[in-house]
Amino acid sequence: MDMLTCGTTEANTFILSPETRTLLESFMTETTFKKDSIVCWEGEMNDKLFYVKQGGVKLSKLTKKGSPLLMFLYFKGDLFGEFDVGEAFPSSYSIETMEDSIIGFLSKEKLEELMRKDGTFALEIMRWQTLMRKQTETKLRDLLLFGKPGALASTLLRLIAMEGEQVGETYRLAKRPSDGEFGQLIGAPRETVNRMFSQWKKEGVISMTPKEIIIHDAQYLRDLCHCEGCPAGVCRI
Repeated sequence: MDMLTCGTTEANTFILSPETRTLLESFMTETTFKKDSIVCWEGEMNDKLFYVKQGGVKLSKLTKKGSPLLMFLYFKGDLFGEFDVGEAFPSSYSIETMEDSIIGFLSKEKLEELMRKDGTFALEIMRWQTLMRKQTETKLRDLLLFGKPGALASTLLRLIAMEGEQVGETYRLAKRPSDGEFGQLIGAPRETVNRMFSQWKKEGVISMTPKEIIIHDAQYLRDLCHCEGCPAGVCRI
C-alpha cells in the first residue's frame, strides 16, 4: 500500500512523554524488516507490544471471503498492541511492513514490571490503553453503523486529519490511495468505492485527479458518518 505510507503523525505523541519513550526503548529488542514482511500473523500467540522506530506497518484481518480488511496503520513513534488481554493471546491482526522498517518489541511482563515501579509511567500507559481502545471503537463504529458510504466518508475525514491541506472550506489530499486500497479500508469491493466516488463527484462533494482528492463539502462527509470530532490521536487511519 505505497499510497498509504505517507502519514507520519505520531498518535502517541501527546500520550507518551519523552521520558516514557526513552524508558520503553531502553527495554525493547529491535528487529529490522524489509518492505512487505510479516511481523506477526493473525491468530499467532503474542505476548508483546510493538513500537515503530522506523518505517510503517499495517494491521489487517481476513474476512470470511478471505479478503484483507485493513484496520490500522502505524508509523514512526507509534506504540501499539493488545496489552489488556493477558500475557499471551492470539493476535487479532496480521502485522505487515509497508516499507523497510525497524520494529521494537516489548514484553508485556516487562511493561507490567515497569508500571509497578513507576506511577507516572503507569498513568501514561493507562492513557495509551484508552487511546488504543478508542481507536478500535471508532473504527468498528465506522464499519458497522453507517454503511459503506459512512465508512468511506470517515476514511476521507481521517486522511484529512492526518495530512489534509486546508484552503478555506476545501481540503486537499495530495496523495490519493487507489479505489482498491480504499476498499480494503472499508471492507468493500473496488467497484463499490468507484460508484460512491462517482456519485459524490456528481453532487459536488469531491473532485479527483489520478494523484489527488479535493474535498469541497467536508460537512456532507461528517453528516454521513455522524462525525464526533475525535482528537487527532483517534481520527487517523
